[in-house]
Amino acid sequence: MEDSPPWSGIDRLKSACLGMMLLDMEALFPIEEHLFTPRETARARRMGPRRRRTFTTARAALKRLARQLGLVEENRPDRTIETLGPDDVRPCLAESGLYCSVSHSVRLVVAVAHRHPIGVDLEAVSNKAIRAWHLFMLPREQDLISLSSLGPERTATRAWTTKEAAAKVLGLHLFQAIREVEVIKVGEEEGVMKYQEKAYPVRYGEGNGHVITLITCNDL
Repeated sequence: MEDSPPWSGIDRLKSACLGMMLLDMEALFPIEEHLFTPRETARARRMGPRRRRTFTTARAALKRLARQLGLVEENRPDRTIETLGPDDVRPCLAESGLYCSVSHSVRLVVAVAHRHPIGVDLEAVSNKAIRAWHLFMLPREQDLISLSSLGPERTATRAWTTKEAAAKVLGLHLFQAIREVEVIKVGEEEGVMKYQEKAYPVRYGEGNGHVITLITCNDL
């Protein structure tokens, strides 16, 4: 969050992209009629209450990031800042042409931007990833949990967020990333993934019980 103490590894994440916006969803009270463009309104109307809440806070984070980067005039209304790409699914930043990615947990939302393709994922550290490790980790990846000094929950959460972030930056469906992206190394602030026989760096930040994982295409 903007007023929170820096997380472990957050400076490394910020230095790897053009900008980052990390917000506490409970502190956001966006009014949809003032926030949404017509296209965003049409998309939100098709959602249930829970999905609509995360969609709304993601729009707020993306619009704040667009302002932070100087992509829009200071007095431009939020309802004129587009954050939906042409496919009505992928995010955009005020139609600037910059790449961006957004992710959320129950509590937090993060948005990032870069000149190159970028993928971010944010998850709460819990035993959820441990319970589901057999669904997203390849057999050769499973030793990462037992060998890591971070502990099972923090390691598994990093592995899962690596697959999610990789799917976004590579333009893969998540099930493809689960099968085709291999997590080679998981550390406190750095990791390594492999895709199509090439190894690439992964960056991690951790704080407030959450992990943020960032992968950029200039590393690929």
